[in-house]
Amino acid sequence: MSFNNLPLIGLIQQKMGWLNDRQTVLARNIANASTPGFVPQDLRANDFAMALSGETGPGLLMTNRMHIQPPSLLSAANRAVSAPDSRASPDGNAVVIEEQMLKVSETQMNYAQAAGLYKKMTGMWRTALGGQ
Repeated sequence: MSFNNLPLIGLIQQKMGWLNDRQTVLARNIANASTPGFVPQDLRANDFAMALSGETGPGLLMTNRMHIQPPSLLSAANRAVSAPDSRASPDGNAVVIEEQMLKVSETQMNYAQAAGLYKKMTGMWRTALGGQ
């Protein structure tokens, strides 16, 4: 049996993928901390809680099974958007290393939490199915 077909496992995997992509964007911001005119970027946050609850947002109700399914909140590719930090240097660079490092730390903690949840869920399923 593949665990990847379970909706909750799929959401955890998507969140881990988003966190991985965010870490890449933040690393690029830190690498360009001394590039004149560089504006840091960040990934737009997906609403994983709303996706987990199965809500599709306002105006996207399916009243008939023949209706087209609304797109998943997590199906769109992660896109980096400009996210200037609190101050810019005289050369136009808007990267503040301390703020970027806080975002990196937050991302690492969230990834560790998601990975732990993934490990617990798959372990629970293996135990329930009689495996080890």
